[in-house]
Amino acid sequence: MIKNTKKYFNKLIKRIARKDETALEELYRIYGRLIFATAVTVTKSSAIADELVDDLLVKIWKTAGNLPKIDNPEGWLYVLTANGAKDKLKAEKQYIALFDLKEDAVRAEITADSDFYGYISELNETEQEIMIMKFVEDLTFERIAKEMKKPLSTVTSTYYRALEKLKQ
Repeated sequence: MIKNTKKYFNKLIKRIARKDETALEELYRIYGRLIFATAVTVTKSSAIADELVDDLLVKIWKTAGNLPKIDNPEGWLYVLTANGAKDKLKAEKQYIALFDLKEDAVRAEITADSDFYGYISELNETEQEIMIMKFVEDLTFERIAKEMKKPLSTVTSTYYRALEKLKQ
């Protein structure tokens, strides 16, 4: 462990403010596990946690010049990560809740007609793949994201756009 982590952390932040990429890499090397573990603890999802680590590093990169001296780096990163995770979960729940009724209606219409593949033939390849994984294989969004090696937010937004296309 680094002696006087507070002093070293603040030096890293100053270097990041000067757009020193190696300083950001060093910050990630030292604190990446803490950030990821905190994000997984709050979200219960490694896919979302991966996105949050990236989001947090970008946020630090953009705001480093405006940050005050940090007295407790681990505590500050924990709070920043936990708050970001809660915000992300809230935004996803609101987004998904907005489309729940529409999804049920489309699902009922599609399953009532055995021509499922005819319906989705108008969608692009990625949308078709997601629809098949969701409707036919009944996978969760998290599992689809993992299988497709795409961010969870990309999978959910693509899915709901495809639903809108099918509805029309």
